[in-house]
Amino acid sequence: MKTRKALTILVLIFVVSFLYLTIHSAVVLSDKNYAYISDYKWEKNLDNGLAIAKEENKPVFIYFWAVWCQYCEKFETQTLPDERIKQMLENDFVLVAVDLDENRATSQRYGVSYPPHELFVDENGQIINRVGGYVDADYFYNVLQMVKADYDSSHGGQ
Repeated sequence: MKTRKALTILVLIFVVSFLYLTIHSAVVLSDKNYAYISDYKWEKNLDNGLAIAKEENKPVFIYFWAVWCQYCEKFETQTLPDERIKQMLENDFVLVAVDLDENRATSQRYGVSYPPHELFVDENGQIINRVGGYVDADYFYNVLQMVKADYDSSHGGQ
């Protein structure tokens, strides 16, 4: 009987642990140069992103995130997949993802201490706009439109 109780407890611990890890982990893949978050390909290096922005005459969206951040996962699963946002991000912005646990220099440069944090900069790294924390798709779409309009008006329109 003791063996059965011990085995039941072990199985229960395993199931609870598995459920916890499944619920609290966002799917984030990355390699040396890119992060793949929410069906987007993100530059991991800000300098590379700024160079691309200069070349393509686009603003940069810097997404500060962390693996352990529950609101990042919510932003990645509820806000970023929105079709309006997807279209704007893919066509009108250069995407850079900064893992706060790996790249403290960039987060310190812009005064970001918690995720999620959405920052928009021009090709020189000058801040256009910032949004701290989780925002829903409608709010974020309005921010994207405003950033694009501000960028276009200061760069002679596109």
